[in-house]
Amino acid sequence: MNFSPKKYSQLKSRLKRRYSFYLSKTIIELKKLPKKNITHWIQENDNELKQYSELNWHFLSQLQLFNFFNRQPSDLGKTHFGDLEEEVFEKWNASEFAATFLKSLNQGIPLGKANEKTLKELDKHLVEFGERHILKNESSSSFYRVQGSLGEYLKGKKLLKLLETTLHLDCKDLRLMTQTMKEMKSFSQRIEIALKIIKKYSPSSWERFIAFTEVIVPISQEELVSYSHQDLPGYSMINLYHRDFVDLMDDLLHENGHHHMNHYLNLGKLIEEPIDNIYYSPWRRTLRPLRGIFHAYFTFFWAFKLFIDLSKAKEIDSIYYLFNQEEKEKIHWRAIEEFHMLNFTFEDLKWARRKGLIHDAGWELILEQQKEVRKYQKFIPVIEKKLRHHKKELVDLKKTLKSSKAQFTKK
Repeated sequence: MNFSPKKYSQLKSRLKRRYSFYLSKTIIELKKLPKKNITHWIQENDNELKQYSELNWHFLSQLQLFNFFNRQPSDLGKTHFGDLEEEVFEKWNASEFAATFLKSLNQGIPLGKANEKTLKELDKHLVEFGERHILKNESSSSFYRVQGSLGEYLKGKKLLKLLETTLHLDCKDLRLMTQTMKEMKSFSQRIEIALKIIKKYSPSSWERFIAFTEVIVPISQEELVSYSHQDLPGYSMINLYHRDFVDLMDDLLHENGHHHMNHYLNLGKLIEEPIDNIYYSPWRRTLRPLRGIFHAYFTFFWAFKLFIDLSKAKEIDSIYYLFNQEEKEKIHWRAIEEFHMLNFTFEDLKWARRKGLIHDAGWELILEQQKEVRKYQKFIPVIEKKLRHHKKELVDLKKTLKSSKAQFTKK
């Protein structure tokens, strides 16, 4: 069974072993390539990297990217533009150094030279990153990129770091970053209550949460809900300013779902990733590539699990929190909504599997989730009858899924 504390523990142990292997391989390659500032920094501080941590994994990922750019020839792209040139372009364009790289290209500098020029900035940034986050020294330079996902921010020209506290939960220490002490108190209480409710009514969701989430960093942009990064395991960036309590429970588990999947992705491939946007995503109501709907199915399943567990409970009011009628309605609606969207997407995933696009490990995860979804099928009509204010939305959802199935069904 993939969704069990024992399996989570095994998965995390595998990632730690893989970290040691990748670190050794990356440092060996780094020493063989042209020497840079980060080369000397690693030689002096390699002991600080030997132990796995989420932060060290993140730093290692950046070192691997640095090595990729460092091994490219200076005449890259001079005579033709092939797959390698495209890869170099895309990696820089997706990085924190895209502006520097694109500016060089716009000035007429050849790709290989633009790569070398931008590499110098990345080199200096990595040294500063190592000083600030690995050695915990307060230093920065004009080449350093602010790490918002690690709780850094600029106030004027001054580089600051969010306040940090640790929530001591049952069997779990969870780090929380905040702007102020007032936020620290408020956010801590909300998160602790949300997790107590999850633990009581959806214990399997709680078990998975304590396995994979390590740090919560608040985001305040109203248009953002939550996000995380594959190369920064366990760090959840969550909007704690513009979302209600039901959303908070959802967001905690949604990002945790990404952390869980990212452990697998950091160990190997789950799917092939053709870029064709041929799969209708009911969550975004647009066509997306296979990666988009595969990730969506895996992560939104945990919203379904939470809300179906809450919907099935005879009474969800407790000493921790008193849900009002609007919140109870939202819980029922979210369970129903996710049920129908997951079942719709599963059919597309089955098609992708038949086409050989989903590997055995990836398909095993999806099948286990779908089996769980089907267990609750008989409860859905019962919950649908409880809806008071979302009846029209339910009718519209079923119509949209039916028409999308007819329009985008693949044979």
